[in-house]
Amino acid sequence: MSAVREDTVVVAYLSSNPVVRAYELDLLRELDRKKLGASRVVVGASVPSDLATRAEDLVVDVAAAGALSDPEIVLVDVVVGQILAFFRCLGAGLRPDSPSAGGVINRVVERFAIHARP
Repeated sequence: MSAVREDTVVVAYLSSNPVVRAYELDLLRELDRKKLGASRVVVGASVPSDLATRAEDLVVDVAAAGALSDPEIVLVDVVVGQILAFFRCLGAGLRPDSPSAGGVINRVVERFAIHARP
């Protein structure tokens, strides 16, 4: 909570484990009570409606996909994180497909050696 400022976007990936999820929901509700964060993105199954009450909030509810375990839902979590990072990069005036102006890093994998197992 000490890192959440008034302009912070809080991203929450809810667990499918009921006990873990209860703690996560408590934390998100505490952030609301303390008026921390500008908006939030909540990813999970059957997200309670009180977790996204502002127009700026976004819920990615995966309940329609059926019951997903945490190892399965992590795939959705990664996609949401990648999309957020992509648009944040664009918003900062950067080029996500060309992260290195000098060409040191690029999205195309260069030739590399494949080493045999011993």
